Amino acid sequence: MAGDHNAPVRPGEERTFDEPWQARIFAMVNAMHGAGHYDWRAFQELLIDEIASHGSADGHDYYERWLAAAERLIIARGFGDRKELAIIRQHLENHPPPRTTSTAAPLAVEPARRRQ
Repeated sequence: MAGDHNAPVRPGEERTFDEPWQARIFAMVNAMHGAGHYDWRAFQELLIDEIASHGSADGHDYYERWLAAAERLIIARGFGDRKELAIIRQHLENHPPPRTTSTAAPLAVEPARRRQ
């Protein structure tokens, strides 16, 4: 899932995302917060823990930590479990969205739902 971290960045063109999936997880986490599914501090604490526990020294895996924190949040809030997340991850690995997909909304296999 890593991009080319050595590619030149022109002055004034700070690169935010190296890969489309990074933008998607960023959008999904923000959309979940915007919909009121969790307090931002809850995600922030999980992200801090992920970076402290598993983050690389150079930060190249920053969005992998976002993904891990998001998965932990989804499980903690009852929107899914590890098995469901593994199925979704496998599906997306086998059928990745086109690199040119452009949408304001996050891409999802199924809408998130709270378990009853």
